[in-house]
Amino acid sequence: MPTETTVEKYKDDLTANLLETCTGSGLLKGLLLETPDIEEAWMRLAPSFYGDAVRNFNAYPEYCLACAGYLGMAIAYLWDKDWAGFDDMDDYITDNILKDRKHSVPAMQTCSANAYHFLMRECMEPGTAEAYQFFLVTVEVMFKIGAAIELGRLGYKYEKMDLGN
Repeated sequence: MPTETTVEKYKDDLTANLLETCTGSGLLKGLLLETPDIEEAWMRLAPSFYGDAVRNFNAYPEYCLACAGYLGMAIAYLWDKDWAGFDDMDDYITDNILKDRKHSVPAMQTCSANAYHFLMRECMEPGTAEAYQFFLVTVEVMFKIGAAIELGRLGYKYEKMDLGN
């Protein structure tokens, strides 16, 4: 069983890897954009998302990881709406919510492929508790990367504010 430190290091390394990839391709500017609202949405949605993702991972690993990113994009774009459907999540989100396949599809293809290869480098025994734990972390990171990409596309950025008057 992996230690909490091992899992956190994996999460940090995967996040850094995907952030570097997205920055290199111009999707992000070196920062993982995030908000408490989006994090809260993930905490609500993750349990039901995990069930579908785990059932489909062996047949469609990169697709399952990409769906987490698409979910992050959708939540970042329109987090006060609700919808359902794992099987057509990528089409539904890109066509009905984001309406921008030229931006979202290549981003998720690249990120999900990188995340999958990153996960496979860990060489875990399939079906073990360790493999499941690292899979859940990978899905969460993909969600956050997707949300950050969409926040960046929408023009959000971190700016230093002078709070003194």
